[in-house]
Amino acid sequence: MEKKTKVLGIAPYEGMKTLMTRLAGQRQDIDLTVYVGDLETGAEIASRHSFQDYDVILSRGGTAEMISRISPIPVVEIQLSAYDILRAIKLAENYNDRYAIVGFPGITKNAHFLCDLLEYDIDIYTIRDPDEVVHVLTGLTAKGYRMVLCDVVTNSQAQRLGMRSILFTSGSESIEAAFDQAVKTAGTYEALISKSEFFRTLLEDHPYYMFVYTEKGELIYTSKEHNFSPSVTTAMQNYVSEILTENSKKFYRDEGNLLVAIRGVRKLVYRQTYVVYYVSTRRVPLTLIKNGVRYIDKSQAMEQFYSSFYGLTNPSGVHAPYLEQMNQTGAPVMLLGEDGTGKEEMAAFLYCQSRFQNKPMVIIDCSRVTDRGWQFLTEHSNSPFSDTDTTIYIREIEFLSDRQFKELFSIIRDLNLHIRNHMIFSCTTRETEDINENAKLLMNHFNCLSLTLPPLRANREEIPDLANVYISNLNMQLAREIIGLEPEAASLLKEYGWPGNYNQFKRIMTELFAITDSSYIKGASVSRLLTREQPAAVSPEAPAFDLNRTLEEINLDIARRVLAEEKGNQSRAARRLGIGRTTLWRMLQS
Repeated sequence: MEKKTKVLGIAPYEGMKTLMTRLAGQRQDIDLTVYVGDLETGAEIASRHSFQDYDVILSRGGTAEMISRISPIPVVEIQLSAYDILRAIKLAENYNDRYAIVGFPGITKNAHFLCDLLEYDIDIYTIRDPDEVVHVLTGLTAKGYRMVLCDVVTNSQAQRLGMRSILFTSGSESIEAAFDQAVKTAGTYEALISKSEFFRTLLEDHPYYMFVYTEKGELIYTSKEHNFSPSVTTAMQNYVSEILTENSKKFYRDEGNLLVAIRGVRKLVYRQTYVVYYVSTRRVPLTLIKNGVRYIDKSQAMEQFYSSFYGLTNPSGVHAPYLEQMNQTGAPVMLLGEDGTGKEEMAAFLYCQSRFQNKPMVIIDCSRVTDRGWQFLTEHSNSPFSDTDTTIYIREIEFLSDRQFKELFSIIRDLNLHIRNHMIFSCTTRETEDINENAKLLMNHFNCLSLTLPPLRANREEIPDLANVYISNLNMQLAREIIGLEPEAASLLKEYGWPGNYNQFKRIMTELFAITDSSYIKGASVSRLLTREQPAAVSPEAPAFDLNRTLEEINLDIARRVLAEEKGNQSRAARRLGIGRTTLWRMLQS
């Protein structure tokens, strides 16, 4: 048995309801429910019904337009045909007084066409809002018009004003055509809904989440329910304009023990541009996120660089031409230099200027990675070493044990990690020491480009300028009005060796700024702080080690003495002792 199309009919007048009911009864493909109501009344009747019970709604003129604004299912308009208008005109020809045609655009458009074709001299007035009807009819009355040819809403107003009216009625051919269109539209709509439901079901079961944004940043579709924090959806919304320009972007966000990988792409669908995000999650141990491995994107890397002391004082300008050449080759990069010379900031700067800037950057801190974290990096399928088109920054490789370095070297070589991704390494070196052997091996085997960042003392003449730049920045942040350095203060800063380089310089300048209560930073203040920074001299009479103890106790004594000489800096102490930072920490806890 042929399926019937369920039609909700809203007729503007009783006669149309009767005609619609009679014609529907003669068809085998229509199941009609019809009510009488015009404009707001008709729309209100439609809204009282469950749209799920019908396939299509049938109405006429302004009523159909109003219903279409609230209906989630198709609305088919019963067109007023040329025959319908011609019938009304023929009836009016028997009337001797002046008359005009008044109606909504759907009526007057066909009326103009018909009058031009048949050379009828009839005045035609178009209304676009029911509130205009009284004004138009009042004007016609003043001009001597006694009758109008009109639709239902105009007909009722004409009667109130004492005007005669002839109603445009829809004939059986117009209603039959509308029924045909309703059946066709319902079939097409059902096919679209079926296909939409099919793909929606598939997307719900897909492991990725999908979010679709308009060009204006409005979220119009999500494939399934999610529990992502606002930081994830806010980031997606904020990156819409960038993806529209760059065509794609990949970034990460931490969500508890989940790493959320987000890939956004620009899509053109039926001449409309959208930004589609494909979102997947990786379950990552919390210890990994907290102890040595983290992901950042371009905006975070730029913030890291430009908010740092190194970025504020802009020493990167010296290296800019070389950095640009480095990024053009795509070769691995080895950053060398003492502690505090800006290796981390330079890695962020390289990433922001590279062709992978719209993909994430993963930072692996070898001084903090635990055994569990290292196992995740080398064995887990969700390890960043499984990624492609990612910037992988492995910092302070000198902290890797021999076993860890051999594993890392094999992974890079066997998986072509340096070809699939952009690799950046850093290694702490001192001017008086040779480059770490493991760093040399990486540089030679993988053809790394190297950049040695000079210590602060190599730019002594620039130190007062750097200090003034930083003072200006602190003035802006803290609403102070410090003008600069006294000559003696500037000289002392230039003469000091700065073993901690830019990191130490920033700390000292911040403290000087905080304790200064005059317009200039005084030489006495600088002298006092720099004296405090000098390591305590080792007395020739310092007590020798008591060898009448266990080896464990002697080692602990050595570790504590080296740690004291390094002013509590466990990283530097561990490096001097030739052990890992974790090993030193365990020794001190014993």
